[in-house]
Amino acid sequence: MQSRSGEGYKNGLVHTQVNPSSGFGRSDGLTEPKPSAATPMGAKLRKEHEYRVPVVSVDGKPLMPTTPARARKMIEGGVAVGKWSKLGIFYIQMLRPVGEKTQEIVLGLDPGSEYEGVAVVSKEGVLQTGMIILPRGIAKKIERRRMMRRARRGRKWRRPCRFDNRRRPEGWIAPSQKAKVDFRLKIIEELKKLYPIAKAIVEDVRFNHYRKRWGKHFSTVEIGKKRTYDKLKEWFQLKLIEGIETARIRAEYGAKKSSDKREKSVFSHAIDAIVMGANEIGLKILRIPSFFIWRRYQIARRQLHKFQFEAGGIRRREGGSKSMGIFKKGDIVLRRGDLYRVGGYSEGIGISLHSFDTENRRITQRVNPKDCIRLFNQRMIYEPISPSTKVVGGIGGVS
Repeated sequence: MQSRSGEGYKNGLVHTQVNPSSGFGRSDGLTEPKPSAATPMGAKLRKEHEYRVPVVSVDGKPLMPTTPARARKMIEGGVAVGKWSKLGIFYIQMLRPVGEKTQEIVLGLDPGSEYEGVAVVSKEGVLQTGMIILPRGIAKKIERRRMMRRARRGRKWRRPCRFDNRRRPEGWIAPSQKAKVDFRLKIIEELKKLYPIAKAIVEDVRFNHYRKRWGKHFSTVEIGKKRTYDKLKEWFQLKLIEGIETARIRAEYGAKKSSDKREKSVFSHAIDAIVMGANEIGLKILRIPSFFIWRRYQIARRQLHKFQFEAGGIRRREGGSKSMGIFKKGDIVLRRGDLYRVGGYSEGIGISLHSFDTENRRITQRVNPKDCIRLFNQRMIYEPISPSTKVVGGIGGVS
């Protein structure tokens, strides 16, 4: 009988990277995409263009990725153990010392205001791609918190106005920008734990404050850019390119970009990160073996009570990280063979269950906690998208 800790599900069912029915997955969760007949300039796809499994050393240092077949043999031979990262990426960790010689790997980043694209590229092929959904609604939450605090102070006591003695510290950044910068850097930090990245290529978004006076709020973006660039310089060698240069490189590879920024595909944002990294490292064929959607799990912070009264002048509780019983918000549970994410709860009724994807839609809010098996807690939501079997670009165009 499966224990309530659910470790077996965490290591197998939960983190399957692709749908087995799509024909691209294996029973052990590794991915081996089939080669495509469409290649640029008549080039043939070799075996090294398939998905590569990240490898880390005994002490956690990232090494060069390996093929799924070799990773499987090392696990079966007892020289490595399979693990899952916070990004939902399967990797292996060596159990004995091995050589630490690595090749050049480049990180491509296409920043944005709501969505971003990221890619890890080597001379052998594209290793990993993803789309980042940045946190949103931070400014509205802060404004509502300010209103509630002022209303509460007004109900409890009155005091004379104070002079403005609050000075912002040096390097202060708006909370809305800080949330985006922190999540962006968190994704990159997790990627550099898996791949020996030596260089980062970033599309530099610029704004002319002198000619375009309407961009008064862009200054906070500039502060966020500086914080991002400073951190990337600590980790890698940083190179910035302009947007017009990115468009030229994309046209040179014959890659297409979607006009819908919300589209959950490699063609919305990740394609720019891919072509930037491929152009820098000299990769000619662009094939996508793995693609993820990453999003931060945002919970309603605890409040003393709801903002509005209910019938009878009652103010119910609001927010918090705890749910009913042993469950917390963000817990992944198994119920009747399906995976769900735990939300809030209603006193005497049950817990709320949400969909196990980046949408996090509420399915029901009347579930008995005894009917659920807790697996693990998830603070970063990820959704693997079935990898493309086609070459999305190449020098000379796609034939």
